[in-house]
Amino acid sequence: MTAPKFKLTPLLKLFSDLKTELKPVSGRSRVSVNSSVNRIFSKDIFAKYDNPPFDNSAIDGFAINEETRSISRNFSLLEGLLRPGFSSNVVLKKNEGIRILTGAPIPCGTTRIIFKENTKEHDQKIHFVQEDYKESNIRFKGEDFKKGDLLFKKGNQIRITDLPVLIGSGNSFVSIFKPLKVGLITTGNELNPNIKKQSESFIFDTNSVPLKTLLGYWGCSIINIEAVGDNLELLRKKIFDNLERVDVLVTTGGVSTGQEDFVSQLLNREAQLINWRIAIKPGRPFICAKLGTKYIFGLPGNPVAAFICALIVLRPSLGRIGGEKAWFKPLSIKTKANFKKYKKPGRTEFLRANFNRENGFVSIYPFEGSGRISSLSWSNGIVELPEQEQNIKRGDLVDFIPYESFF
Repeated sequence: MTAPKFKLTPLLKLFSDLKTELKPVSGRSRVSVNSSVNRIFSKDIFAKYDNPPFDNSAIDGFAINEETRSISRNFSLLEGLLRPGFSSNVVLKKNEGIRILTGAPIPCGTTRIIFKENTKEHDQKIHFVQEDYKESNIRFKGEDFKKGDLLFKKGNQIRITDLPVLIGSGNSFVSIFKPLKVGLITTGNELNPNIKKQSESFIFDTNSVPLKTLLGYWGCSIINIEAVGDNLELLRKKIFDNLERVDVLVTTGGVSTGQEDFVSQLLNREAQLINWRIAIKPGRPFICAKLGTKYIFGLPGNPVAAFICALIVLRPSLGRIGGEKAWFKPLSIKTKANFKKYKKPGRTEFLRANFNRENGFVSIYPFEGSGRISSLSWSNGIVELPEQEQNIKRGDLVDFIPYESFF
């Protein structure tokens, strides 16, 4: 294929432009921690309580009060068992001990908790048979975080791993940015959502469901908008009729420079263009613009290119518009190439890839066409090749991005 004669925007330049241009548009609300995952904090979050809230035992064993540490020392064993969920007025004197379970408040006078298996009992006394000086086995009040500590900053996305901290700090409700309302419009005369089998004229719409699923993973509220054929006036009506319903519009198809690429034609005429035609593969025709106060992202129509552009460009862009402070960057790992490839300079390439966990090598799909949807299910991530020239040999280190790091 002959290289395009128009100038392409490098990916890093696109990111720089988007970081400057995109601003949060969402309102704010409060939600239960139970339904907060993937939302974005609209305020700093502080601890309302200490964690742990009191000194407690980290093990099942004996709470003891010892004057000096000695394996030969005997301790008088008090009656009773200290359990979690119950307070106690026990006070240990020197060389006294009492049975205690994990999580129970430690009695006054405790110097440490010892494992039962390191002791022997006889005649209401315990003595060491094996010593371990490493730990006190006490979880001290506030050792994890203290009341008033800053836990999360405004603009951070809430992960499932944040839930224990939110709950344990007493934050049962949190302030968030409202989920972005994102409308998706697929374009193209060849698409027919109602067809039940292949025909000579129509193809299945393989973009809508994957993209809506991604948007859901990213915490967006999806506004259902029907597909539209290749007609400039119908497209214009579809966009303007739905503009007030959404915060962001995402389209697929019609973004190149052809006679019936009406998305790019419309945005070039009536919108404030942010960028168009990017030096990436796949996804070169990608376009983004602002129509009034609403952002529009035009993804390519080819399903692989649409999916990859959604991961690489749409995910961080929606995060920024939705209130995310840091520009999203997926996890990338260095791994050994199980392939050879010569890459020309000038474009950042994203290769559908399969990482083998057993041998640590990554392979790439043998065909690069953006219509080969089977390559997506074959792959478990992408290999990113920066825009400079590269001659990759087997065993060379390359950057592999697992799909999971986007979800």
